[in-house]
Amino acid sequence: MVIVYCRLVIILYVAMVVYVSCQHHRRKSENFDKIENTLIQIFSLKTNWKKLSISNDRPNFQKLKFIQGLRFYNMLLVIFCHTTCSYINGYVSSTEYIELAYRNQIRLFMATLFVFLVQTFFLISAFFLSYHVCQSMEVYRDSKLRYIVVTLLNRYLRLLPPVFVMVFLCKSSWVAGIFQGPVKSFYVDREYERCQKNWWANILFVNNHYDYNNMCYLITWYLSADTQLYLMSLLIMLIIWKFRQRTKIVLILVIFIGIMIPAFMCYKYGLDMIYRITPENSKTDKFRTFKFNAVYTSTYANMASYMVGLAIGRFYFALDKGNVTLSGKHLLLLKCVFCTLPIAIILISSQEYSRTITIVLIGLVKPLYALGIGAGILAMSQQKTDLVKTVCELPWVLFLGNFTYSTYVVQFGIVFYRTAAAYEPYFLSDSVLLTSFFQDVVLSIFCGFLMHIFLEMPALQLQKMFVPQIRHISSSKQK
Repeated sequence: MVIVYCRLVIILYVAMVVYVSCQHHRRKSENFDKIENTLIQIFSLKTNWKKLSISNDRPNFQKLKFIQGLRFYNMLLVIFCHTTCSYINGYVSSTEYIELAYRNQIRLFMATLFVFLVQTFFLISAFFLSYHVCQSMEVYRDSKLRYIVVTLLNRYLRLLPPVFVMVFLCKSSWVAGIFQGPVKSFYVDREYERCQKNWWANILFVNNHYDYNNMCYLITWYLSADTQLYLMSLLIMLIIWKFRQRTKIVLILVIFIGIMIPAFMCYKYGLDMIYRITPENSKTDKFRTFKFNAVYTSTYANMASYMVGLAIGRFYFALDKGNVTLSGKHLLLLKCVFCTLPIAIILISSQEYSRTITIVLIGLVKPLYALGIGAGILAMSQQKTDLVKTVCELPWVLFLGNFTYSTYVVQFGIVFYRTAAAYEPYFLSDSVLLTSFFQDVVLSIFCGFLMHIFLEMPALQLQKMFVPQIRHISSSKQK
C-alpha cells in the first residue's frame, strides 16, 4: 500500500511541475496572484532553468568556483570506474581482456586511482564545512547547539530528495519488473529484496554500517559516511570554536586518530591497505563484505581525509582574512605537491607489501592523497591564472557542475543497468569500454539534470522557505 501511495505522489508531483511550467510559459507574470507566483518561483522549469543559466557573482563563489569544476571532473572519473566495474562485475565473453588488464601499468594505475576518487569528495565537503564554520565564529552569537542542529538539518534535507527517489525506485516491484533475462534473479531480485528490507538505513544515512552485507543502492554508502563525518566535524569545530588557541592541537589529534584506526583494523584483521579492483574483488557479493566495509566504505576508513579537509579549510580561512600570506615559493611548493603527491600515492598503493609496511601505509595513503588535492586547491585559490584552474572554470564545466550531486546519485543505477539487463556475455575491449563510458556520461548527466531541475532545486527552495537557516557571512563583510 505504501508503494502505491508513493507512486501516486510521484505522478502527482510530476504533473504539478509540468502544469506550473506550462502556465508560466503561457501567461504573463503580472497576471499571477501571490500563491501562483510562489509556485512558479519554486516549481517552474522555466524559472529554474533561468536560475541555472545565471552566473553566481558572489565573491566567495568566484574565488572558489574552480572547485565546482574539480568536483565535476572527479565525478566523470567515478562514472568511468563504475563503467569498468559494470563489465567486470557481470558476465563477459572476452575473459582474457580482464585477466591481462592489470599487467598493463596504465590500467593498473587507473584501477588504483579509482579507489581514491572519493577522497576528493570528502576533502571538499570538509573544506567548505570548516571554512563556513570559521566564518560563523566571527559573527554568530546564538546558541552553538542551535548552530549544529540547524546546520546538520539543512545538510540532511539537502541530500535527501535524490536519494529518496532512487531508493524508492530500487524497492519498487514495477521497476524490478522492467528487467528480464537470465541474470535478473542474481542482480535485480537481490537488490529489490535488500531495498525492501533496509531502505530506511539509506534515508537515515547509516547504511554504510548497519547491515552492510545487505546494503541497498550501494553508491549511497558515501553519503552516509559523509553525513556521519559531517556531524563529527561539526562537534570538532565546536570544540575549536570554544578553545580557539588549541586549534592546531585539536586538528592534529583528530587527523592522528583518523590514521591510527585503519592501522589498528589492519593489524587486527590482516587487511590490505586499499580495496583493489580486481576480477575477484569485483564480484557482486564482494562489495558487501567486512573487508570492503573496513577498507573502503566505513566512516573510520575515510576519517583522516575528512580531517585533512577541515585543516585545509581552516588554513584557507586564515588566508582569506589576511592573517596568513603565501609567497611565490610557497605557491610553487603547493603546485609541486598537487602534481606529484597524489600520483606518488597511487603508484605506491598499486603494489603489495609486507604486513608491517601495510599497517603503516593503510592509515596514511588516503589522507596524503587528500593533502595533495588540498594543496592544489590552496594554490589555485591564490592565483588568477593557472592551467588547471582555467580548465576547471570553463563555462560549460561550471554549468554541468551545478548538478554534480544529482548526477552522482543517479549514475550508479544507469551504469549498472547493463549488468542486470544482460541476455548474453558482453564482449569487452578498450574501444567498447570507452564507448560505454561516453554513453554512461551522457545519459547520467541528462538524468542528473532532470533530477536537479525537477526535484533538487524545488526541494532546496522549499527548504529555504520553511527550515531555519544559518546565514554565512561573505569575506568582504568580515573585512
